[in-house]
Amino acid sequence: MSRIMIFALWLGVAAASAGISQAGASEPGASTEQETLERWQRLTPREKQEIRDRYERWKALPPEEKAQLQQKIEAWRRLPPGEKERIQQNFQRWQDMPPEQKERLRARWQRWHDMPPERRELLRRRFEQLRALSPEERNELREKFRAQRALEMEEKKAARKQFREKRSGPERGGDPSSAGVSR
Repeated sequence: MSRIMIFALWLGVAAASAGISQAGASEPGASTEQETLERWQRLTPREKQEIRDRYERWKALPPEEKAQLQQKIEAWRRLPPGEKERIQQNFQRWQDMPPEQKERLRARWQRWHDMPPERRELLRRRFEQLRALSPEERNELREKFRAQRALEMEEKKAARKQFREKRSGPERGGDPSSAGVSR
């Protein structure tokens, strides 16, 4: 791939991130040299420097990484506009997220990644079943889950209390009536 093509590629990425449209291009990457020059001239000095820096990093990449990046860029170009917009919005949400929330999400992703494939598939199916429910059905299910969880928490509290009472026993100043009584 020639340096000009690589440069145009990075220019297109930077232009897209700077909000410069490729209107008039019949297909992605089909802009003329004149359009590319005009887009370059509209960029700020900072944006131009970012593109130069990206190009230098690109030149330093090993061939296999370049090939992987080219595949990803082509896959991006093939995405429908709505999907690209959704991805960009998710990326922006990630950028705006507080660091502790990002860390929690990274940990959750790692747990997901570490799961056996069978477990991930089971969870995917359950998630799809949940998505198929109406909002009312989901709320009803959520309330049942919360009630069950509250009940489990109460049972745990009672078990902890019982354990503490047994452990303290009469010789340690506990309730003498509960000494030696198994429940």
